[in-house]
Amino acid sequence: MVELLRMAFFQKALVAGLLIGIAASLVGAFVVLRRLSSIGSGISHSAFGGVAIGLVLGINPYGSALIFAITVGLMIGLSVRRLSLSEDSAVGLFFPATMALGIAVLSKIEGYTPNLLSYLFGNILLVESRDILFAGGTLLLILLLLGLFYREWTALTFDAETAEATGIPVARMDALFLSLLAFVVVVSIKVVGIVLVSALLVTPPLTALKLSKSFSSLLLFSALAGALSTLAGIFLSYYINIPSGAAIVLFSTLLFFAVSLIKRRE
Repeated sequence: MVELLRMAFFQKALVAGLLIGIAASLVGAFVVLRRLSSIGSGISHSAFGGVAIGLVLGINPYGSALIFAITVGLMIGLSVRRLSLSEDSAVGLFFPATMALGIAVLSKIEGYTPNLLSYLFGNILLVESRDILFAGGTLLLILLLLGLFYREWTALTFDAETAEATGIPVARMDALFLSLLAFVVVVSIKVVGIVLVSALLVTPPLTALKLSKSFSSLLLFSALAGALSTLAGIFLSYYINIPSGAAIVLFSTLLFFAVSLIKRRE
């Protein structure tokens, strides 16, 4: 293990995984409490359409995925508020449409077809220094927005109607949160991939719910569970030679059940 930790690529993977695991889990705590798991899943899968557009146009697929995911997230929120759709219905509308768009766009690539496995299931062992900077910037952005809008987002999480009655701009706060959610989703693609991003958002916070007695402790335990899951998953990925995304999600799920069993015996 000592030799492994001396390898530059593995060091980068650990740092990137730690940053993204914490970032996704912090945002995921709000996702779980607000019962927005389906929206998180919809936004994560919509990124596939953005990746496809980037590959066809020859631009950075992560950049195009970010723009596309933010747009879809805002459209889902707008559909819920303006078209009186349920969240599940809005996701059911955009999820297949964006995936179909991605498939249609990729079918136009002639000759060489890019290997999509790294986008779908992640490969954190291929992270670069700029990915670490991006992940660190994302975590700082989340912490900054939490500091600025903690009261508003907490109020929205527990009682949206009362929050609106007290003058909190619910629509703008929702739009900001969905944009941040889309941002975290795209940053997490390299770690767990498009298919498994929703698990990184949901499973660590669910584990934290078993341990926490307040909202602040939920955020803390969620971040710890996300960090532990990504770090352990990276080691598993390397040693048993499976995609990093799969290893992280499997460990995170096992951690949830382990904590659940321990708490039941107390």
